[in-house]
Amino acid sequence: REKCLLSKRNPDAPASRLLPIFFNTFANWKWPSPVWLVLLSKQKHPPKGVKPLPIWDPNENYRDSTHLMPIITPCYPPMNSSYNVGEPQLRRLRDELNRASQLSKEILSGRKTWEVLFEGNDFFEQHANYVQVNIIGTNEDEFRSWFGLCESRMRLLIAGLESPIAGVSAYPFAKFFHSQKEGCVSSFFIALRFSHSTKRIDLGPLVADFLRVINDWEGRTLGMDLTIHLVSKQNLPTFVFATKEINGSSDVLNFEETNPKPSNQQAATDKNEHEELCETPLPLSSKKNPLDESVSSPSDNISPLKRTRIS
Repeated sequence: REKCLLSKRNPDAPASRLLPIFFNTFANWKWPSPVWLVLLSKQKHPPKGVKPLPIWDPNENYRDSTHLMPIITPCYPPMNSSYNVGEPQLRRLRDELNRASQLSKEILSGRKTWEVLFEGNDFFEQHANYVQVNIIGTNEDEFRSWFGLCESRMRLLIAGLESPIAGVSAYPFAKFFHSQKEGCVSSFFIALRFSHSTKRIDLGPLVADFLRVINDWEGRTLGMDLTIHLVSKQNLPTFVFATKEINGSSDVLNFEETNPKPSNQQAATDKNEHEELCETPLPLSSKKNPLDESVSSPSDNISPLKRTRIS
């Protein structure tokens, strides 16, 4: 839809010009001003023979007025295709659009080539602290349904970790890392940044809504597990630094742990670079990341079907 909008505005522009225009336009878009191809006033009434349906209308529906990044479908009924975008996701999108806009300017000036747009970023070098969520299943069939449930509710976790009152900002990484080395495991990462005034914080209340939904799912069986770990940059698993993407359009990266982590000296240097912005208000464990060894067993005082763990 966004590309169609820019194509309508620039009908004679070649693709090499449309792409930089796209990045620049949406890097500077004044959200929550909506993006639409057809004005809402022309979409309020259904076509002949179509029964009336609820439509996206911030003037009539309070929930619609709270959407941060409305991108409206051009057919009836007009709906916001990005209603799930919260403040953390919008912040990450803005960062990436600004980065792409700057790169495209350098490409057009001849200082860089188009290949730089397809290079990975340094997300796992930018922050000092991360939340690692491991979705675990014992067989593919059970894992598929369990992963679908956890993935669809991940926005609750991201929204919970974004807490200005507690002094926490969340930066989600957009893809999962999947391994079948020992059962089925998919890992999701959210970077955390803490305000300078935050000295100590309990993440438990921030993830409570997510855990309640996950633990209350009636379809959960004994082989379905989920763990949440607070991980420092130095203790990130090796696969986040060396991944082989099988399908570029997929939201899941299959990984092989082949390359070593950055050296201790490099990690210390990186930590110092980000120390001022990313001070850690919680003592982090120095133990090796659990996925580099084995998944720990559930606590004895937790039901075997309620095994979500935070460490």
